[in-house]
Amino acid sequence: MPFTYQSIIDLARIPLNDEDKARYSNEILLSFANQGVLRLLEHRPDLFIGQFGNLPDGEKLLADTFPLPACHVQTVADYVTARAEMTDDEHVNSGRAATFIQLFSSEAQP
Repeated sequence: MPFTYQSIIDLARIPLNDEDKARYSNEILLSFANQGVLRLLEHRPDLFIGQFGNLPDGEKLLADTFPLPACHVQTVADYVTARAEMTDDEHVNSGRAATFIQLFSSEAQP
């Protein structure tokens, strides 16, 4: 079964302690997931070779299939987690958010 954008959001909710969806809406996390995939395209265009007709456009829905191999699902989930935590109190969560951004950046490098 292929991963979807909902899979990314579900993974991101675990470290966010938001399984009940009280802190972050699906729409907000989906926008972060779309931006994360666009960042991957920017940093690693080689991941999208042969997918010209399926390039990310930043407008995917929760049920849409994730366009990359499964090993990149957690990478984008880390990005979503970091972006969500950066919207919270910047002083309380800045260390955690920085850690998740570093995870994304290290995994997004060729």
